[in-house]
Amino acid sequence: RYPGLLNSLLYLAVPALALVTFAMAWMAGSGDWLGFGAWAQAHLGWDLFARREATAAWHWLGGILSCGLTFSALGTNIAHELTHRTTDRAAMFVGRWLLALTFNAEFSIEHVYGHHRRLATPADPASARRGEHFYAYLLRSVTGQSRSAAALERQRLETLGHGVLSWHNRYLRGWLMSAVVVAAFAAAGGLKAVVVFMLAAIAGRSVLEAVNYFEHYGLVREPGQPVEPRHSWNSNKRVSNAVLFNLARHSHHHAEGDAQFWQLRAYREAPTLPYGYLTCMLLVYVVPGWYRNRMTPLVLDWDRRFANATERRLAAAANRESGLAPLQVAAQGASS
Repeated sequence: RYPGLLNSLLYLAVPALALVTFAMAWMAGSGDWLGFGAWAQAHLGWDLFARREATAAWHWLGGILSCGLTFSALGTNIAHELTHRTTDRAAMFVGRWLLALTFNAEFSIEHVYGHHRRLATPADPASARRGEHFYAYLLRSVTGQSRSAAALERQRLETLGHGVLSWHNRYLRGWLMSAVVVAAFAAAGGLKAVVVFMLAAIAGRSVLEAVNYFEHYGLVREPGQPVEPRHSWNSNKRVSNAVLFNLARHSHHHAEGDAQFWQLRAYREAPTLPYGYLTCMLLVYVVPGWYRNRMTPLVLDWDRRFANATERRLAAAANRESGLAPLQVAAQGASS
């Protein structure tokens, strides 16, 4: 109803993330970068120097994890929305800089032009397989998406007649953007600040991959066939959608990739996650084996109620390879 107002909420992430990033960089330093400490003491009465001296190792752990979560929830999540607006240069510019905070500006290439076309097939590194452990998936997904983004960009440049080693290469420019952020942290506090940023960036990227893991876990699709709402796990939990700008309405997002976040519908008939996004993410991190077992009956239900004939054959093969006994038993029953 008020798209201009709703759209402005996305861009509020820029000053918020800038403040968080600057605060982390200043705290990780030893001097007074840009004179901020003196300014805060004179105008706000904050003795940031004393607070920095009192910061213990466990404070840094909490700060790094909190910063990583902020990079993901405010950075990557909103960048996901913005980089789908491929004809809006401002949205793409802001979105890619937000992604650079987690060394992942290439997401704007791979996610839009790779994942959305290949999801729920073996060609998609961001689709988790049946029985796949999260931490094995994490490594496969990060490396696979990076290779795919580089290949997609190379194909685009060849079509346009540009060289791979040129300013036109968005993949290389994305890594340069992240390097600029690293340089800023180095200027603020040297090696310690760089390490703090890189740990926060890794934490933030892992949050994205945890979400990727359960959004399509165990689902299959015949390559070349249309992507439908049944090829994504949906969630209609109010908190998840309110906090994540309707990201949890994932079935509609993949059915209509150009739809903006306020246009996404619930799709109550779509396959549904057992919990909200925040709960699923915590389980994936802490007890991934329990999560996989909890999803097993839902995956089998998907095979019965949502898969077509070809997908049932693909599902039976995936069940046999899953390493999970209930799925392997189901595969034996399907072949008998």
